[in-house]
Amino acid sequence: MNRSRLFLIAVACAAVGATAGVAQAADSDTFGLSTFDQQIVPDGAPGFNTLGIGPGDGYRIREGADGGPALGAAEQGRAKRRTELAYFGQLTDFQLADEESPARVEFLDPLGGNFTGSWRPSEALNPQEEDKMIRQFNYFATNQPHRSGDGSRTKMDFVMNTGDVSDNNQYNETLWNRQLIEGKKVDPGSGVNPDSYLGNSTLCPAGLEVEDADNPAAYTGVQDRNDWPAPTMGYFYDPDQPDPTPVPPNPGFVNPFSGFPSYPNLMDRAQKPFTPVGLKVPGYVLFGNHDGLVQGNAWGNTAFDELAQGCLKPINDDEANSGRPTAPLYTFVLDPNITAQAMRDLWNTDPDYFLGVPPDPDRHLLSKQAYKKVFLKGSDPDGHGFGFVNDSENSASNGSAGYYSFVPQRGIRYITLDTHSEGGKVLISDEGNLDTPQFHWFERQLQRSEDKNQIAIVFSHHAVASLDADVPDENAPACDSVDSATTPGCDADPRDSQPIILEDDVTGLMHKYPNAIAWVAGHSHVNDVQAYADPAGGTGFWSIRTAAVADWPKQNRLIEIFDNRDGNISLFGTVIDQAAPAGAPAPGSDAGNFNTGKLAALSRTLGYNDNQKGARACSPVPCGEGTVEDRNVELLVKDPRRPEAYVSSVKIKPKRKSMRAGRTVKLRVHVTNYGTTAARKVKLKVSSSNKRVTVPKKVKIRKIAANTTATITVKARARGGARGKARIVARVGKRKGVDNFRIR
Repeated sequence: MNRSRLFLIAVACAAVGATAGVAQAADSDTFGLSTFDQQIVPDGAPGFNTLGIGPGDGYRIREGADGGPALGAAEQGRAKRRTELAYFGQLTDFQLADEESPARVEFLDPLGGNFTGSWRPSEALNPQEEDKMIRQFNYFATNQPHRSGDGSRTKMDFVMNTGDVSDNNQYNETLWNRQLIEGKKVDPGSGVNPDSYLGNSTLCPAGLEVEDADNPAAYTGVQDRNDWPAPTMGYFYDPDQPDPTPVPPNPGFVNPFSGFPSYPNLMDRAQKPFTPVGLKVPGYVLFGNHDGLVQGNAWGNTAFDELAQGCLKPINDDEANSGRPTAPLYTFVLDPNITAQAMRDLWNTDPDYFLGVPPDPDRHLLSKQAYKKVFLKGSDPDGHGFGFVNDSENSASNGSAGYYSFVPQRGIRYITLDTHSEGGKVLISDEGNLDTPQFHWFERQLQRSEDKNQIAIVFSHHAVASLDADVPDENAPACDSVDSATTPGCDADPRDSQPIILEDDVTGLMHKYPNAIAWVAGHSHVNDVQAYADPAGGTGFWSIRTAAVADWPKQNRLIEIFDNRDGNISLFGTVIDQAAPAGAPAPGSDAGNFNTGKLAALSRTLGYNDNQKGARACSPVPCGEGTVEDRNVELLVKDPRRPEAYVSSVKIKPKRKSMRAGRTVKLRVHVTNYGTTAARKVKLKVSSSNKRVTVPKKVKIRKIAANTTATITVKARARGGARGKARIVARVGKRKGVDNFRIR
């Protein structure tokens, strides 16, 4: 049976009330529009592509996997019946990089294969691009794509960032992300005056020539040819001079970006401070592999920490350009016991493997406790999610527990997992896992949601399919002899992590608890939606993966959950672009005065054209985009909740403005049962703030049918001589209706 079908745009507009076009902001042709309304598409020219606007992408209705069992049914008329359960946003995979940091491994990028994410031509523009993505979320926070059956829309509950907010587990990268969320001034450059560091640090040796020493605010890194040792750098895109003539002449010269446009002064402009818009709804975070591990792979030893803060930046061009093999630097990455002195020794042997850069203590690596503390010290009362961490789990883990759950409204529990492989084994720990203590906590949360008749939504960085890092946490050294709150890389949790829990066991646990209907993740930098049907005959759950801001298509997602009132739940996923203009500034433009919108627009265009991670690097489906079944979707799943009554509102209407002393008036109280079964023997309590206005204190309502509203008439009498005001309150449990009027 075919379990999916295209929801054509014309039908979608009429049936689901999808996003309406809005008046555009002066500097943007994307603001306030989702990919349902329009898509950003290339011009199709050979070579470097510019981007523009194309037709929108319709919704695909999915009941399950094609040819597999259904998870739910798309019953007719559901658009008129549905009621809102939840609405949230998913940000993911910013990988906000301090691109000047010595701890970056750009030198691996020319090797290809597993290392294509070591450097991106657009990475210096990520902070500005993320600001524009947040701006787009703010629009949709009050402009929900779909309506309930009664025509109402609700405000977005929160935005969850599903990991890799930073690129390299550095303090400054993590702080920038908090500032972006909170709308606080961001200074995306790094580097300080090196004078007091030279000769006083192993990795700031005396006699080192530090580029831009007198102007640390300027860009210093692999995308400035003037910073490189001879011969001429070619592999990395330099917007000041994209297509250099190699000196000395080199017929085998490698330059993948020779057809890219020039943008003079772009790299210096990207480092300048700016004030972001900030999220207008609560913003929560969790651990991705790049948030907890060096370059998302290795536990952060002392040498890596010294390297990040120091002056010696390891670099190498493509071997065909530099004449130097990458092997000596690659050894640093693979050796967990590498020392700063070993790096210093290589510099003494061959200084052309290094670039002298201004140091910066704010580049220091973070322990798990320190990472959490960055967000706990912010302006969000819930510590951007880490304030929800259970006290007993926090204590048992020595403060390193990075998983939590929260219940912002009745009937739904959000469970946030920490799936990064803390053992930090290179080329394995980029994928995820759960340790045994967290797995047991996870099951308790699923059991609690079932006991309380709640739907459960799971968030993590790695999707279920990416949980295959079979590396115990104890692969990293213990924190026994150090301060685990400040020392990066060591295993602070005294509990045994083993056995490590991987994909099959996690899938089995999800199927054990059918109230868990969706797993929302990132990590893979691709839009991907998969149905996980229960092979034992139960319902199953949906895996929703969303593309990265760091790579093409640089998109994120809105997720809405509706009760269709027919035994099924609909999850709508709507993909959105960041709010910068679709087109980039004209080639050759001086970037020195570009605003954040132009920088973000250029970042998107460079991302599309990236030779390794850009759209055309994949075939036949462009990198990251996914198929039409993975983007704008309506996902059906059977409602796993037990039938129950639930009084959702009590209202007194129409409101009275006044009543006469000595008279009796009839007040109509409307009590709504939102539940899926009848509410019986409902107790309505009525009170008056004015002692001379009498009301019946208790009224019994025999029955309110499921999903209906009962209207009860209550008599209020103002005695003779009554004066002033009266406040009448009708209450069922925690729900109440109020009427205030004056007595004449």
